[in-house]
Amino acid sequence: MAPARILIVEDDRVVARDIAQQMVQCGHTVVGSTASGEEAIVLATDAQPDLVLMDIRLEGELDGIDAARHLREAHHLPIVFLTAYADEETVRRATVTEPFGYLLKPFDDQQLRTVVEMALYKHAAERRLRESEQRYAVTLSSIGDGVIATDCDSRITFINPVAEALTASARCDAIGQPLGKVLQLIDEDTRVPVENVGADGWLAGLPSRMPGRTVLVGRDGREVPVENKGSPIVGDGGKVVGMVLVIRDISERRRAEEAEILRETNERLGIAMCGSNVGVWELDAAKAENRYESLRLWNVWQWLGYPERAGSSSFESFIDLVHLDDRMYVRGAFERGFADALGVLEIEHRLLHRDGSHRWVLARGTMRRNPIGVPVCLSGTLVDITELKIAEQALRASEERFRGTFENAAVGIAHCDSNGRFLRVNQRYCDIAGYTREQLLNMAFRDITDADYASASLARFHLLKEGQISHYTEEKPLVRSDGSQVWISVCVSVQRDSSDRIIHSIAILQDISERRALEEAVRIAKDDAESANKAKDQFLANISHELRTPLNGILGYAQILHRDDTLDVRQKANIAVIEQSGNHLLTLINDLLDFARMGTGRIELQSEDILLAPFLELITEIVGVRAREKGLAQTCVIAPCLPTAIRVDDKRLRQVLLNLLSNAVKFTDEGEVRFAVSQIGPGVLRFEVRDTGVGIRPCQLGRIFQPFEQAGDLERRSAGAGLGLAISQQLVRLMGSEIFVESYDGQGSRFWFDLAVPFAIAGSCDAASGSVMRPSSSGALDTTTTLLVPAQHNMETLHRLALRGSMSDVIRHVESLQEIDARYCLFVSKVRRLAENYESQMLLSFIEEHLKGS
Repeated sequence: MAPARILIVEDDRVVARDIAQQMVQCGHTVVGSTASGEEAIVLATDAQPDLVLMDIRLEGELDGIDAARHLREAHHLPIVFLTAYADEETVRRATVTEPFGYLLKPFDDQQLRTVVEMALYKHAAERRLRESEQRYAVTLSSIGDGVIATDCDSRITFINPVAEALTASARCDAIGQPLGKVLQLIDEDTRVPVENVGADGWLAGLPSRMPGRTVLVGRDGREVPVENKGSPIVGDGGKVVGMVLVIRDISERRRAEEAEILRETNERLGIAMCGSNVGVWELDAAKAENRYESLRLWNVWQWLGYPERAGSSSFESFIDLVHLDDRMYVRGAFERGFADALGVLEIEHRLLHRDGSHRWVLARGTMRRNPIGVPVCLSGTLVDITELKIAEQALRASEERFRGTFENAAVGIAHCDSNGRFLRVNQRYCDIAGYTREQLLNMAFRDITDADYASASLARFHLLKEGQISHYTEEKPLVRSDGSQVWISVCVSVQRDSSDRIIHSIAILQDISERRALEEAVRIAKDDAESANKAKDQFLANISHELRTPLNGILGYAQILHRDDTLDVRQKANIAVIEQSGNHLLTLINDLLDFARMGTGRIELQSEDILLAPFLELITEIVGVRAREKGLAQTCVIAPCLPTAIRVDDKRLRQVLLNLLSNAVKFTDEGEVRFAVSQIGPGVLRFEVRDTGVGIRPCQLGRIFQPFEQAGDLERRSAGAGLGLAISQQLVRLMGSEIFVESYDGQGSRFWFDLAVPFAIAGSCDAASGSVMRPSSSGALDTTTTLLVPAQHNMETLHRLALRGSMSDVIRHVESLQEIDARYCLFVSKVRRLAENYESQMLLSFIEEHLKGS
């Protein structure tokens, strides 16, 4: 293999250097090395390498597959992927770029060299094939005669521009059509259609014999006198697989012949033929056996490159120009022409051109007799058909290429008859199936199919034969000659003739053993992952119980001690630290558990009908306590005409709103925190939180919704795990919305999201009272409500349980109150929510507030 120019695209500099060293040792030149897909495109455009070694994972926005696609489309560069990724999606994307190799890391030096050499060889072969096809297309397109090629069914496979013009049929309309539908020839004298023009006549052993005067009738009705020559295309075993038909418009020549007959002037004939590759000849009858009188030629010497000779020439001087191998054949043909009762001559032979080359000519002649029937002379034409012969050779070469493609394809290809027996197979099919070609040609596909899959394969094949499906694809194991199995993917279709009879089936076979092994490994890994997820879920349930139980006691007793008047200020401050740390730890535990559930997709929304006003009041009361402790003004703006009840997961919506409001309080040292709810469209509510706090710097704004990312100064960031906003964003997305933020450093922040929620019927809520909420301590709510609280002794019991931190006992007690009187529903709902979330301080404040008024 000749040295090549190679571009290396690899994000690992060490690997890139090793590959470069290997290429240099092999005699190649490394024109560049880069770790970026964008830079690879620039380098390839400038350097125009012969091969690109491409990694898939690269620096920058373009990965290796996107860069390879660009290089393939823009520069037709061959690409070899060198990567550690073999997952199905990556392989599928890489296949689209038509790579010349796909080598998985790690690989050894020999593998790399082999893949590079094969890719260079394949690229060179592909280029040669493309150039050959271009030459073939240009030759047939530039030939002066109409050329039509057909398959063995006489369906058109090629038509050049001249034939398009003659038949008045565009190429796109003619390809695939029966020859008789596009080419209509009639006998000019009898007006009878000419039969047996196509390849079917050759197959039947009936080569067509054209009448002396033939007319081509175009699809536009125009009639053109033509001269036709058909030649069979013979495949393997001498079987006719198609034909080439050359059509020559002889309108001009007809007019010239008519002019010659009418004027009988050689000068006019010479002018008509001047510069063409058509000559006219006339040979007088022999006066002695095998001896002829003068031979007169018009426009023959010129296009053969010789000076025009005045007067007559001898027949022998003409024979001297005939190719040595054709001379006896030509002599015999002229003798038969004179001896034939019809007096018709038509032969192909070679003539020597002055430049030393031989030109193929078609000689046609007819006998002219005197009034008493005695032969006088043979006269006819010589037509240069060299280009036609070249076209025929090109067609035969094309057939050879097609056969080569079949045999050397990288996939297995087989043709089977209607019973599934193999008619022909390529070598790759033999390699995959594990049988020799001779063995397979004596078998059917069911003979090598695993018995457990044979019946299903036969059923699909039957549907295909019956025309119920156009093709099918299946994966199954084949049993090789040595008894081993190989998994394959096969796509099967059928080829039919013009009568819709099956000619043969076509099977494309690929070895998928490695893919099946990979899928099995993935399945095992998936099972292991699912088992790990179950174990993690159990662990989360256990750790939730084990962590919250001791925290319950810590928070409860901290609150009891905080109310002990015998303690001094320092002791109460220490207890406050314990309580604050416990609440902080509980928040971290809740966030981590929610974040873990989200990572496994275990969080699902549980929507129910809730009263909107009490729901908002509870949130306002919870955050109001923290705001008052920092001396902040809390403003709640609830728009008028909001729905009384909505259907939503109130626990998750409350979690999001409390997180946004708590953050607003935490990051605001002075000023206010504003909470607003409004209706911005039918069924759409906007929840908005504003503050006058420290704000968020622009460099942090894009990361605040990422897990474990925190804004603000170090002191504030240390107060949490950085999961609150990430969890809130995920919960809002589950609800079908998105949290948006506007913030400026030192000027506060604004968070909001728009939630499309069904408006529930107010009577459907459990709270029978249907009352709306009363003003909070901030005085911001402009609606009124009545909250029915239990009797004094029940409130005192709840207060004692809350002081002990026994949240489970608090929940049981309030639920028993609801069973006594359903009107306690709103009160019970608020207490249960606070207890379930271990908001012990908020719970005590709420109970004590209503204990005083009970």
